[in-house]
Amino acid sequence: MRKLLWVILTFVVLASMTVWAEKLVIYHWWTAGGEKQAINKLFEMFKERYPGMEIVENPIVGGGGTTLRTVLMGLLAAGMPPDTFQSLSGADLKTYVDGGYLQPVDSIWQEQKLDEYFPHILKKMVTFNGHVYAIPMSIHRANWLFYNKKLFDKLGLKPPRNVDELLQVCKKIKEVRPDLWPIVLGTRDKFMSVFLFDAILLSVGGPDVYEKYYTGKLNVLEDPTIRKAFEYFAKLVPYIYPYHSALTWDQSLGKKDWVMSIIGDFAVGYMMAVGKKYGVDWDAVPFPSNPNTFLMIVDTFTLPIKAKDKDSARKWLKFISEPQPEKEFTILKGSIAPNKLVPVDVYPDEIRKEDVRDFRNARIVPSSIHGVLAPESFLSEYQDILINFLYSPNVDRVLRQINDAMNFYKVKKNSEWYWESK
Repeated sequence: MRKLLWVILTFVVLASMTVWAEKLVIYHWWTAGGEKQAINKLFEMFKERYPGMEIVENPIVGGGGTTLRTVLMGLLAAGMPPDTFQSLSGADLKTYVDGGYLQPVDSIWQEQKLDEYFPHILKKMVTFNGHVYAIPMSIHRANWLFYNKKLFDKLGLKPPRNVDELLQVCKKIKEVRPDLWPIVLGTRDKFMSVFLFDAILLSVGGPDVYEKYYTGKLNVLEDPTIRKAFEYFAKLVPYIYPYHSALTWDQSLGKKDWVMSIIGDFAVGYMMAVGKKYGVDWDAVPFPSNPNTFLMIVDTFTLPIKAKDKDSARKWLKFISEPQPEKEFTILKGSIAPNKLVPVDVYPDEIRKEDVRDFRNARIVPSSIHGVLAPESFLSEYQDILINFLYSPNVDRVLRQINDAMNFYKVKKNSEWYWESK
């Protein structure tokens, strides 16, 4: 009898130690402004749900996850992955799937009934070979034009809603205030150059041309719409802050004399974090506004095959798919929740309210950048090509460079997954 009690006691102690030893090793790239506050809030809520959980956080600096991607590839190749890590949907996620590093999460998707609460486009962007490989938890819109409202009011300007109006506003600002640079960029985060060009391309060619261009279905050297978009881009170069390579995206918005920036709605979180008031210090409009296109970026988390604590990872993936965590996170982050149970009016600014309405009604197109639509291998060189264009805007040369890069990285072949699932 005494021996039996000893066995039972040992089992109870070991079980309690196992519960206490729960650990979630997680990698992400949210380190700036409101996004850092947002992930900290999410961790706080997760620990309230699972008090014995130890969170081992590994934030890697670099907007869009460029640096994190390099770190993860080393860990995954060495067979030492975290329990979960942040990935963008689409081509970015496909890189990890093709490498054989991720485990499907179909059971979590079904258990959480996400087909009922998430729009179909989200499932499409995380599904490969018939299986779901990540759980979406935050949606961004990449095509917003943020502007300095105090300055616009002082100069009697209306925010531009297409590329022609953008050029007119830039000219007007330079005429009245030659000391100002109408467009700020922070190309230390290289994706900013792509954000600007993507907005121009959507304004000139619309969403159909956009999709075909970034999936290699157009002849870059001969297509008149692509040439026209780069001609507009060249016309805008003289109005862009010339020292953009020294700034990150948030530093560019932090400049005292900033005027306009084409950026994602994640900048809302930054503006809130630094105390800039919406409707007073700044405002924003979708760009372009016609055609009304939602240029979508999806943040997800994954389940690596060789994760040490898969149970903790599964708990995390279920948790981030729920409406309450999504609501609390996205309010601070400057994004919107994918779960339709999160109502529009929880967001304190009109930017996110319009985001939600357009996410449910406008044409949704996956963003090119961060490997969401175009292959990451191509985008790495493409960003450098666009940044070089900002310093030397030669249209013929840039078209040749892009054509060569698309052929070298086999963009058309590597993007077939997108059209197969449409």
